[in-house]
Amino acid sequence: CVDNNKNRRFRIFGRFLQANELTQPLTWSAIDNALPKLGATGRTNPMLIRSCLFELGHLLASLGQIESRELYLSRRRALMPIRNAPEHLQQLMNDYATWLGSRKTVFSNVRDHLETLSVFWLWSAQHSINLPHEVQPSLINNYLLTLNFQWQCSLCQMIIPFDPNHRLAPKVCNCCGAVGSYVQVKRLAQNTVRQHRGKLKVFFDWALMNKMVIINPVQRSIHADNPTIRHYPLEIIRQLCSYIISPDADPIEAIVLYLIIFHALSVWELRHVQIPCVIPITLGILPLKLSEVDYFIVPKKEPSCGKHSPGRPSLKLNIPKNALPWLRPHLESIELIRQLKNTHQNNQYLLVSTSSAHHNKPVGKTFPSQIVRSASFKVNGTICNPNTLRKTVGVMMADIAGGGILRFLGWEDTQAFGYTWIPREIVYPQQPKNSQPSESTTTLEIEFPSMKT
Repeated sequence: CVDNNKNRRFRIFGRFLQANELTQPLTWSAIDNALPKLGATGRTNPMLIRSCLFELGHLLASLGQIESRELYLSRRRALMPIRNAPEHLQQLMNDYATWLGSRKTVFSNVRDHLETLSVFWLWSAQHSINLPHEVQPSLINNYLLTLNFQWQCSLCQMIIPFDPNHRLAPKVCNCCGAVGSYVQVKRLAQNTVRQHRGKLKVFFDWALMNKMVIINPVQRSIHADNPTIRHYPLEIIRQLCSYIISPDADPIEAIVLYLIIFHALSVWELRHVQIPCVIPITLGILPLKLSEVDYFIVPKKEPSCGKHSPGRPSLKLNIPKNALPWLRPHLESIELIRQLKNTHQNNQYLLVSTSSAHHNKPVGKTFPSQIVRSASFKVNGTICNPNTLRKTVGVMMADIAGGGILRFLGWEDTQAFGYTWIPREIVYPQQPKNSQPSESTTTLEIEFPSMKT
């Protein structure tokens, strides 16, 4: 039904469309350009117009006429480092980004490549090197040295860049005036420098294929550090399990922790896990009530460059029968939360946020991390992250059933069997600033779901 508020909203948006013409075909970029600015006062009408424009974009995305807002924002963010590069190289970097996209490189990796190149070309410009064919192996070696080391004053902790052409420490600190106080310290970890070197090598391989350079100047090799599996103490898992089965637990926190600890879902899988749905005779898709489900749907991630994991063998994620008695109340509470947020009837995703509830789209990338941080702080006053928590689950399951079981939980073959021989390192959850650890909850014996495949 259309109430007075919706009627006013439509009228304001109609007057906006009469005065502003939108380009055809409509794109998210055009929508962003058409968004009215929010001033210090008189914000009501611009906010209503902005909400209508976003609603229009999401509607077109649901019909398949334009890409999703998530995909658009990811691509825009991936290309942002180009603006920081020297102006005469921006078109070159844009062509390189297009080539990376043709190789199905994920947007986060495209951004990493462009950030590395942007910093490198800004540093090269300081040494009068502005084009790819001017880059020599000696320049690459010097650049990698600047990533490895830096000078730091032992008195005032002032840091200055390392100059490969003048490898002696500066005699006097420019900040505190101390004499002979500079010492050489590590700047970036070896694996980080290795990643920078790898991205530069890929770029100059591309430049070589396009006849911009005669040889690839990235010839120095950097050995990788010995692999280790960093995981939390196993006691952390017991404490979080005690919280999951508690009837007083926050339902969203409980279900997220359950999916990580019992099924080893990654952050991407948590964002995209879906509720089973039925297709009625009439048009539309209706998700089942959470009180009725005994399984979830975990879609597979699209293949990309460097992604070797085949994913889970099945899209269906069964809930063990022995978990239903204490998990069902949490699911029913989440159903009420979805109703309070006026979640769209076609929204199939289990987790919804304020921005995603009204559309059939996943929550943001930081949403699962925030949930895990909040839950772990309630349990023991420390902050866990979902990636390390998932590795901890991998360690436990590999010890129980062998590394091969991890292949059925989304790990790539080499990574899965690596859990049986790669050295492990125990790390502890982060202590929040200006907060005292809370008392840990009483630990209970938790029966893990069957690992039969």
